[in-house]
Amino acid sequence: MSAPGFFVAVVGPSGAGKDSILARLETVLPPARFAFPRRIISRIADGSEASTFLAASAFPAARARGDFLIDWEAHGLCYAIPASTRGELDEGRHVIANLSRSVLPVLRMKGIRVFVVHVTARAEVLEQRLRLRGREFDADQRARLARGEALDREVEADLRIENNGSLDSAVSALVAALAPLVAQERRSA
Repeated sequence: MSAPGFFVAVVGPSGAGKDSILARLETVLPPARFAFPRRIISRIADGSEASTFLAASAFPAARARGDFLIDWEAHGLCYAIPASTRGELDEGRHVIANLSRSVLPVLRMKGIRVFVVHVTARAEVLEQRLRLRGREFDADQRARLARGEALDREVEADLRIENNGSLDSAVSALVAALAPLVAQERRSA
C-alpha cells in the first residue's frame, strides 16, 4: 500500500495569482499522481476558477452530512473542499487546492500531510489584479488586502513564491518543489 498523498495547500492574499498558477499546474502534472478538486463556493463561478456553486444557506446541512473535507468562511463567502478528496489522499495521490491560510491547522488535526505553498506579490500588483477582477471596490478591496497582509505574517510555508512576474516562473518553482515530494513518497512506500 502506498503512503498517503500530501495536501498541497496553495495559500496567499487575494490577487496573488493562486488560481492562475493552479490552472496552469493542472496541465503539466500527471493526473494519475495529482488531483485538483473543485472548490465549493457560495458565489456563482465567474471564470477565474473552476468551482461548484452551493448557496451559503445550504452549507450547514452539507457540513452536517459530511460532504466537506474542510470548509471555511472568508470575504463574506463560504468555501469548502469536497469530502471525496480524502479518498484521493488515502490512495496516495497528491491533492492541490487553493485554501484559506486560517484552515491549515484543521487539516493537520485531521492527520493529513500538508505541504504549504505561500503565493504572494507586491502590494501594487495585488491591488491592480483585484481592480481587474472587479468583484469588490474601494473599502472592500482595502479590507481584503489588509486581511491578507495580516494573515501572511502568520503563514509557516514550505515554499514561498513571489508571483510578480511571469506565470511560467511561478509554475516552474512549484513544479520543482513538488518533485522531491514524489521522490520521497516513492522511497517510503
